[in-house]
Amino acid sequence: MNKITPGIGVGEVNFSGGVEPIVAAGYLEDVAGFDEIMGWRTFRKDNQLECYVKDDAVVCIACFENCVIGDFSLIGKKLPELLRVLGQPDEVGETVWVSEETQQIPYEYFSPGLQIWLESGSVCSVFCNTVY
Repeated sequence: MNKITPGIGVGEVNFSGGVEPIVAAGYLEDVAGFDEIMGWRTFRKDNQLECYVKDDAVVCIACFENCVIGDFSLIGKKLPELLRVLGQPDEVGETVWVSEETQQIPYEYFSPGLQIWLESGSVCSVFCNTVY
């Protein structure tokens, strides 16, 4: 289970750790995943987490499976349950087409540094950032 600690990191990955600890933990760089606009390098492990690194610092961690905050498992939860546990988001983004058939909507929680993406009303991914 990947436990989110707001402002600190997710599971074994810390925002303050840099590249060396994540490489030592088995994360591999996805050279094709380089984001030219943001200048972020992407590191992956087991399709569960992606780490985005800029200037040798982990700036964002994306969770796609087994992601919890406190005792609440996020992935797969429906919007009403998410709102019941985390409250109203600070911001709801616009709908994004991620493929020809699939739309997702981001829900931003600034204080814990979370961007939670919903697809068909359920959480499909969570992006954890250093606290805004």
